[in-house]
Amino acid sequence: MGAVNPVRWLFLAAAIAAVLGCTSDGTSAALKARGQAPIAPVAPPPPPAPIVPGAPVPGAPVSGAPVAPDVTKAAYSGAAAAGSGVEPIKGSVPQVKVVALVGASSLVTDQEVVEAVRQRMSELNGLDPVARKEKEKEMYAAQLRSIIARELILDEMYTKLKKGGKSALIDDIKDYAGKSADFTIRGLRKNFPSEEVFKEYLDSQGLTVPVLKRQFERQTMATEYVRSALKDKARNPGLADLRDYYDTHPDEFQTVDRVLWLDIFISFRKHASDKAALDHAQTVLQQAALGADFAALSKKYDDGLSGNQGGVGIGIERGKILPPDVEPVVWKLKPGEVGELVPTPVGYHIIKVVKRDYAGPRPFDVKVQNEVREKLMRKYRDVEEQKLIEELWRKGPVRLIDNP
Repeated sequence: MGAVNPVRWLFLAAAIAAVLGCTSDGTSAALKARGQAPIAPVAPPPPPAPIVPGAPVPGAPVSGAPVAPDVTKAAYSGAAAAGSGVEPIKGSVPQVKVVALVGASSLVTDQEVVEAVRQRMSELNGLDPVARKEKEKEMYAAQLRSIIARELILDEMYTKLKKGGKSALIDDIKDYAGKSADFTIRGLRKNFPSEEVFKEYLDSQGLTVPVLKRQFERQTMATEYVRSALKDKARNPGLADLRDYYDTHPDEFQTVDRVLWLDIFISFRKHASDKAALDHAQTVLQQAALGADFAALSKKYDDGLSGNQGGVGIGIERGKILPPDVEPVVWKLKPGEVGELVPTPVGYHIIKVVKRDYAGPRPFDVKVQNEVREKLMRKYRDVEEQKLIEELWRKGPVRLIDNP
């Protein structure tokens, strides 16, 4: 089969939707969805909240409330337990060390958890050795919980497929998720000049392609299953909900002074005399004031940097306008206005303001309402996802493997 393109989401979403049953007319949801538009991916479900360790010890089946791993003993093992943490290891080889069994057959390896932590190494910058080690343990525990939650979701999906007599879809779903992962990895490779450089970079970070691919493909399947399972549960906020959120979160809807301005710089050095530079600048200013295309004038006459950038001046906020000599003029002008010549020690600037945003609260207009609606829908969806994951943790089973 060919390379994956955005249409991969169409089939994958349709196939997973089939886990949840057929349509009202008895037609398979997978067949119904073939004519729909591709579905964009959503954020991965959040990991379950930490749980207080209980009586069941690592290695024993978990029933009822799940037991968090003892990250200092059972789960946080291997290199981390030895004191070397999860620093990138050049030439590292995936370790087949199982730290958890999820459901009937899903395995979580120490290597996958460690590589997930390595992808967040920037969070350790600036920490002293003791704090760094503690932070690594926290990150390891969080990633382990997240991966177990992902595997619980997939175990639920597989179980429902088999009970619904749709086991044949499992291979199709895995195939498309695998191609999606390959597509993502190819996108990462494009940031490097060659395959060799790409592999050297991964090697220097202690990351491996097989583990990355597993993460991508299994998260893709889990995300799509959660989307399908919750599509009718998260409620849609009404106008009153939007207004209430807007009124109670004013800090989220403030704007600062911003300006988009255009510039033409006439340099003394480009002319026979300061007087010649002034005469030339006044001629260009007259054209701009009469409505000539300012960007075209900048491209033709600018002696600085703006001419090659569509005439756009440097800086959009107060205190960041360059050169500082022109800032007072920039903030005085209204959108569409061209200012007088601005003299500087090295030449003249001709300024035009294109757009202004004034500091203060943003109005409760359609744009803001749509932003609030998206925030609330994401919040409602997160709540339902958390309920689903917590229920899966309660059902289990999860076995934590003690690796002394």
